[in-house]
Amino acid sequence: MSTIAFIGLGAMGLPMAQNLVRAGHQVHGFDLNPAALAALESAGGQASPSAKDAANGAEVLMLMVVNAAQAEQVMFADGALEALAPGSTVVLMATCAQAAVQALDAKVSAHGHRL
Repeated sequence: MSTIAFIGLGAMGLPMAQNLVRAGHQVHGFDLNPAALAALESAGGQASPSAKDAANGAEVLMLMVVNAAQAEQVMFADGALEALAPGSTVVLMATCAQAAVQALDAKVSAHGHRL
């Protein structure tokens, strides 16, 4: 099974991350809400102190964030993309304009990963 970094453990993200844990994946999560991190841990996932720590060595980065700006923040400013295992996959689950997704794809691809 995969090691998955899951960023964004809100009303939709937390149940998704919990389902991935139940399916046997190793899930490292990050969210600004401590209660969400505790809920992930109680489901068998691992809470991380930052997005970069959650992504350290992961094969998949799942971004359950609000928009492209938050995705950029997590991947680039917060360092999650650089912490991934080589050739990882980024799954973007945010409301984004097509041009924003294309720009993110180019940046992610330039780092050797897939969006």
